Amino acid sequence: MKPSTLRKAERITKARAPKPRMHFFWWKQDETRDMVRARIRAKIASGEASPNDRFVTVTWTRPEADGAED
Repeated sequence: MKPSTLRKAERITKARAPKPRMHFFWWKQDETRDMVRARIRAKIASGEASPNDRFVTVTWTRPEADGAED
């Protein structure tokens, strides 16, 4: 085969390969790292996620004076 045919076949193969999904987990203030990992493992065990997916943990706290009590 010509080199250009091989490159085209490689591009087609890459395009068909499954892309890993991203899952976002909010890390609550009262949670530990092990608790977040347990939630990730539970999502994988339930079939909602694959071990090859990407998992992003985000720490977030609400500011004390955000105007919610106005």
